[in-house]
Amino acid sequence: MASWNSVFLSWLKNFSNIFKDLSSMRVENPANASHCLSSSDLLPLIEQGNKEYKMDEVQLGSHTIRSHGFAIARTHMHDWLILVLLVVIWVVILIIHPFYRFVGKDMMDDLRYPLQSNTVPVWAVPMYAVLLPVLIFIFVYIRRRDVYDLHHAVLGLLFSVLVTAVITDSIKNAVGRPRPDFFWRCFPDGKDVYDKWGNVICHGDKSVIREGHKSFPSGHTSYQSI
Repeated sequence: MASWNSVFLSWLKNFSNIFKDLSSMRVENPANASHCLSSSDLLPLIEQGNKEYKMDEVQLGSHTIRSHGFAIARTHMHDWLILVLLVVIWVVILIIHPFYRFVGKDMMDDLRYPLQSNTVPVWAVPMYAVLLPVLIFIFVYIRRRDVYDLHHAVLGLLFSVLVTAVITDSIKNAVGRPRPDFFWRCFPDGKDVYDKWGNVICHGDKSVIREGHKSFPSGHTSYQSI
């Protein structure tokens, strides 16, 4: 974005120089001040401005990974360190157990939906949320050869994904809302058991039960909103 701003400012400067030259020509020739300049007088000035603008475009497209990649990475080193920290926080959130809220027998009527696999596979989420945009960024980079745009686009995308993941999974763990198929996660054999307070005593797979307490908010919807 900074390189585009420099090109625009350079073009604006060249455009203002044309008017300055026109003003100086009017001052130097007061006798002809009342006459408009012909296109032959303006053509050299316009060509000079266009030539300088094209030179700035060439400089804009000369920022490749090989020539400027290391410098950009070093400049934004703190951004990448924060990104790594977000990854660590997200992994810790995935490891810890969610809040196991009270689930009574009278609540099971709404939690007896069949236990099925996800409609959208888990592996498909990073495909369309991360990989597909990165491929588009690389295609644009191949066309324009501007590593600044590529770096900022990838960095911004990763920040968006990781911040969304940390916030979404943190709320999931804090709320601990059971999924609609929680009954079959908790009692895979269909035999429900409760303690003296009426809370469930699950005897299903622990990892399946843990995921059963992560109904809200929807992870697929969160990533899709990126």
